Amino acid sequence: MNSDVPAKSSAALLLTLLVGLVAISAFVWYGCRIEVESGEIVVLIKKTGKDLPSGTIIAPDASYKGIQLEVLPEGRFFYNPLFWDWRVHKITTIPAGYVGVMTRRFGADMSDAELQAGKLFADDNQKGLLRDVLMLGNHRINPYAFAVEEFPAIEVPIGFVGIVTELAGREPRNRDVFVVQPGEKGVQPDVLQPGVYYLNPYAQRVDLMDVRSQRHEMFGDNALRFPTSDGFDMRVLLIVEWAVDAARAPEVLVRIGEQGANEDSNEILQKIVVPALRGFGRVIGSQYSAPEYIAGASRIIFQSNLFERVRATCKSKGVDIKSVLIADIDPPEEIAEPIREREVAKEELARNVSQIEQARADQDLAAREAQISLQKRTVEAETEKLQTIIGVTNRQVVALVEQEQKLVVAATDLEAAKLDAEALRKRGKAAADVILLGHKAEADAQTQAVKAFGSGDKLANYEMQRALGKRIDTVFSSDDSAVGKVLQPVANEK
Repeated sequence: MNSDVPAKSSAALLLTLLVGLVAISAFVWYGCRIEVESGEIVVLIKKTGKDLPSGTIIAPDASYKGIQLEVLPEGRFFYNPLFWDWRVHKITTIPAGYVGVMTRRFGADMSDAELQAGKLFADDNQKGLLRDVLMLGNHRINPYAFAVEEFPAIEVPIGFVGIVTELAGREPRNRDVFVVQPGEKGVQPDVLQPGVYYLNPYAQRVDLMDVRSQRHEMFGDNALRFPTSDGFDMRVLLIVEWAVDAARAPEVLVRIGEQGANEDSNEILQKIVVPALRGFGRVIGSQYSAPEYIAGASRIIFQSNLFERVRATCKSKGVDIKSVLIADIDPPEEIAEPIREREVAKEELARNVSQIEQARADQDLAAREAQISLQKRTVEAETEKLQTIIGVTNRQVVALVEQEQKLVVAATDLEAAKLDAEALRKRGKAAADVILLGHKAEADAQTQAVKAFGSGDKLANYEMQRALGKRIDTVFSSDDSAVGKVLQPVANEK
């Protein structure tokens, strides 16, 4: 009985340990586990440790109580809730076309001297704005340590330049200039070309300047008016094309002003271009008389001189004058009508002279055409004559060639006939020679036979007997012979 007590004690202890282990595991899993989802961060707050200095909101390190600077990213973490607390926040997302400007909420305050000196951005471990910006994307920013503002990026369209004004640079060495040196506070000398720029709006301001060619018409009540040299009031309609020099756009902005939304509010046009046109137009225009303008003799000279003077003046101020054109000239009616009538008379006279010249030219043309026609017919007749002569000559040559060909053929045929006759003669002679040789051979054979029999009579008697012997044999041995046919019935009866 006493031996069972230690066993029960061991079992109870084991069960207690098992229950404790399960309880600790459950506490760790359900009480200490931190699940940081995608697009979230977790800010840790420590409950134990050294107290924060007065005015401090972010713990310098993990040995202090309070909000910790570092945040937990996406993932699974385990922290004891007895010592830690945490807060879940959305991750900071900067969308496309925007920048994020951060303000540090912790650190030392700027000194009064720094504030009076115009210091705008905080140094390390100082409260205040930060110069560096957040670009497109997700950023794990502690919302208790930093505040984030979103600003649209600076877009410089095509045909424009961006004029940068530095708001937080060093003080300029020379304050009596329109454009400061790079990095100094004020308007910068370099412009931004078309594109998208991600700048801190607290550090730099960008003003857009249109550098495309612009057209201004001085018509109606805005037309150029000036007295001529003979005292008449002249009204000239002008068209000017101008543009801001892109390289000097910062100087133009500071020195003259902005372009505005329309021509009336365009300070560059109203302060530089139009005054130059009116001033030089009156000075140059008053050098000529009214008839010279109406007749058109001095228009080109006036237009050219006005363009050169206005272009030189505006160029010195950063404005490029591309052209100045006279659209029309409206003279006083009391001098316009007589001058117009005189011009019409001149034009009528010129037209009559032109018609006379045209008639003469037509007459000369008709004479030249008749002469050309005669020459053409003469050439055609000569050509026909030459063609006839050439045709007859060609036919004669062809006939002569044909006769020569026939002569050659006849000579060839004659030669061939001679050759054929010679061949025929040779073949006849050869045949005769063969017959002669044959007869001669027979004669030689007869001569030899005569010599063999001793005389010709003996040879003849021999030949006759040999021939007769053949005939007799045929008579008695053949059924087809006359004797055979006579004896055939007797043979059949037997």
